[in-house]
Amino acid sequence: MRWPIQRQLLLPVLSVVLFTIVLASATSAYLGGLRVRSEQEDNLRRMASILSEATFPLTRRVLAQMSGLSGAEFVLLDQEDQLEERTLPVTADELEMLAGLPEGSALQARQPKPTVQIGGREYLVDRIPVAGRAPSVSPSTLYILYPEDRWRVYRAMYPALATGVIAAVLVVVMTTLLARRFVRPIHDLVAQTAAVAEGNFAPLAASRRNDELGDLAQSINQMAARLAQYENDVRRSERLRTLGQLGAGLAHQLRNAAAGGRIAIELHRKDCPAGAGDESLEVALRQLRLMESYLQRFLSLSKPASAVCEAVELAALVSDVLALLRPTYTHMGVDVDFVPPAEALWIRGDPEGLRQLLTNLIANAVEAAKLGGEAPPRVVISASRAGEDRGAILVRDTGAGPALSVADRLGEAFITSKPDGVGLGLFVARQIAASHSGDLRWERRDGWTSFRFEFPLETKRGQSP
Repeated sequence: MRWPIQRQLLLPVLSVVLFTIVLASATSAYLGGLRVRSEQEDNLRRMASILSEATFPLTRRVLAQMSGLSGAEFVLLDQEDQLEERTLPVTADELEMLAGLPEGSALQARQPKPTVQIGGREYLVDRIPVAGRAPSVSPSTLYILYPEDRWRVYRAMYPALATGVIAAVLVVVMTTLLARRFVRPIHDLVAQTAAVAEGNFAPLAASRRNDELGDLAQSINQMAARLAQYENDVRRSERLRTLGQLGAGLAHQLRNAAAGGRIAIELHRKDCPAGAGDESLEVALRQLRLMESYLQRFLSLSKPASAVCEAVELAALVSDVLALLRPTYTHMGVDVDFVPPAEALWIRGDPEGLRQLLTNLIANAVEAAKLGGEAPPRVVISASRAGEDRGAILVRDTGAGPALSVADRLGEAFITSKPDGVGLGLFVARQIAASHSGDLRWERRDGWTSFRFEFPLETKRGQSP
């Protein structure tokens, strides 16, 4: 059977509190009733004490006056227990009952007074002997009947009982509200975990509670964020695997076709030399080489990195890439400048991979400069030392920079703001940079977008620093 946590919290606490309230209220009410009863008995004792010391005759008129002053009733019996005087109607049975009461006196130690019922009303009763008040008066017994005021007892008990009832109601209400307030976040956490299980990783609204439940909510949000990241990683890996499987064959065929077209143009140029100043065939050849370079990116996604490792001179590497891209940026009207290093700088690595990295960076910069920016379209490439044993290649453009929606994730697979982009260029570039123990970073400053490839240098060709 389901036992909700609200009941688990509510019932034990409520039972203990209610029991305490009932016990305290009942005790207060009982003590209040005893106090009123004690006051009534004290009044009876004082009256008995006064009358036991009095010497005036107890005539009907005297008893009636005392009854009016004190509120008590009186019954006077002679030695034979016969009625002499009274202030209230008494039957024979009631007289016999009075005569049968045990002897006592207000002058004796305090004792609980007996009660009798006369005329349908309860009375506290005390008896005192009456003798020697006058020569003509024979010894007799005076019964003092003090009305037992139960309403006063009830009134004494009522405040305690009423307070207990009000306290019990308040405790029930407050405990219920507190239990609901405690359980409601748990219901929210249950709903959140169920949503996470169904693949919804939206975070739970931040809790204002600075307690264990708030900590639990933060932990669930962290778990949801990590699961969302894992899901993105898995999807990216699956997309890369699928792209590698489906695109490898297509890219291979396209590269072969481009290579065949390039060879055919080279043969044609050999058989039919172009006229002076005609660069059309050379431009076509460079475009085909660039197409082969792009297709190589896709092939590298499904194949292990090349094992070729040799020393490469930076200025020559950049010049080679610019020669491939010159028809593109010339046709697009983008001014491209190269600032070579002051000295020869060498890097050990895969020449084809490094060429692919620079091709991607420069091609992206050219496209960005052409698409927009306040300044004229321009790209500046520079190579220099970045320390004693490190070098850097900086590619800057005057374009508008990456869109804010992708700026924080630039370089991840399939992240791009271009309508026809795939989002793999910078991803491949970063992989190549990492394989050469280098680092690829970007920044936007003073109207320029800069991509900086930093790497370890060789002090001279074929020798590491």
